[in-house]
Amino acid sequence: MAASNWSTTLIMYLGRNSSTNYTTQCLFDIASFLRYAGTLTVILGLIGNCLSIIVFSRKVLRSRSCSMYFLALSVSDICVLIGYTVENLLFYGYGIQLLSNTYMCKLVIFLIYASTDISNYLLTLAAIDRCVLVSYRTAHYHFCRKSIAKLFIAMVVLVFSLINSHFLYGFHVDQQGACLPTSNEYIHFYVHHYDSYIDIIKTVLIPFLIIFVCNICIIIRLTRKQGFLSRTASTRRRRRRQEKDRQLTGFLLLTSILFIILSLPSEINDFLRTGFTHQFQIEYICQLWISTIIFIFLHQLNHASHFYVYTLSGPIFRKEFHKFLCQYRHPPRQQKSDFLDYSRRQSATSRHTHHDDVDEQRLSLFLKQTQSLGRVSHKPDF
Repeated sequence: MAASNWSTTLIMYLGRNSSTNYTTQCLFDIASFLRYAGTLTVILGLIGNCLSIIVFSRKVLRSRSCSMYFLALSVSDICVLIGYTVENLLFYGYGIQLLSNTYMCKLVIFLIYASTDISNYLLTLAAIDRCVLVSYRTAHYHFCRKSIAKLFIAMVVLVFSLINSHFLYGFHVDQQGACLPTSNEYIHFYVHHYDSYIDIIKTVLIPFLIIFVCNICIIIRLTRKQGFLSRTASTRRRRRRQEKDRQLTGFLLLTSILFIILSLPSEINDFLRTGFTHQFQIEYICQLWISTIIFIFLHQLNHASHFYVYTLSGPIFRKEFHKFLCQYRHPPRQQKSDFLDYSRRQSATSRHTHHDDVDEQRLSLFLKQTQSLGRVSHKPDF
């Protein structure tokens, strides 16, 4: 049985001075993998992140500072998935090129890098928030507040939008309609510096180290304070509050593990590929491209899976999600039945009131007739 080959067109940077489209035949059908696995991931990710926004916006959870970070993280994850869909999924999976427009080219590339950085550092802020809450009994009253969380979220969005703003002038659409860097100097900066060691340090290593240290501190403090928290939780309200904090900390730990496992391989792959020679990349282009697609898929899976992690690991999150699904199920029918019961009661009351009025009228008429007959019978004779 003969093996099938699938044609794949890739954009290759040939060093400092040029870039080109390179078409090759690969044994692995990359387009089919993206169409099925990639499309399913994007759809489930968009639905899940939208549901996460709704659940974290509910009154029970939105009062917590950590919930604000998870809420903003869901919005940022949606931006990552949209950028991935436009740049990779539609083009390599369906052959649809939307980046042939200059503004779309600049905006989508900027959106991918900026939203990825924002997501990672929002997760980092959530780790710091939980660490402060668990470790310091007094400082968390000033730091772990919803207003402070909103301020930090705005700062993260502003800072990383500025850091990645060079994509807005560094990319353009060439004569063939491909979205590429504008100049040879920018190609060298983008390939050998920014998308290599700068991106892996900024996007992965710094958040990873901060999250790792915070998680270690959280685990140690929770282990030591487990008995103390049980003794001090003397009231029902305090126990519920500590349970919410414990589950939000659980969300953070699981989400951090996913971030490390699913995001780090893609960044390492980008870093290693810059050191390969041009001849090596040509010889093993299919293997390199397949590994790159798989790593990108894992990276997107990280941004698409948070809702399902929350649902599986958090009873409070599941409870609020269930309330959201069921809140519109019974009230309309109940209101309708209440209205019908009220109408029946009103109708019955009206009938009884009507009969009572008729009886009173008849009794009054009878008394008047009796009185008139009495006056006639006692009339004196002259």
